[in-house]
Amino acid sequence: MRVSGVTRAIGFLLFLNGAALLAEQDCLSMWQQNPVSKSCKAYVRAAAPDQITPMLVDLENGQCRITLTCENWYGGGIPNLSRDIEKAELANVHNCNGELQVGPC
Repeated sequence: MRVSGVTRAIGFLLFLNGAALLAEQDCLSMWQQNPVSKSCKAYVRAAAPDQITPMLVDLENGQCRITLTCENWYGGGIPNLSRDIEKAELANVHNCNGELQVGPC
């Protein structure tokens, strides 16, 4: 089956539009769309409980820096400190007994 030049051009424009939409969304809003986000909260150090570390930071290279505490099977929390994840991969992040992982556990 032949693909015409018009079809290729339309496909390319749709790809660019999707990439632009991804670039416009910030890390926090993309993270909040993932159901796993409900099992995690901001990381707070016991030594400085009044200094809350930002949960997600947008990096200039299309990545997000994640610093969270995520619930494990026992109800406790596991710190996930300063992990850099591609913005496009935030939808594929899973909570594996408190440890964040891209892809299934």
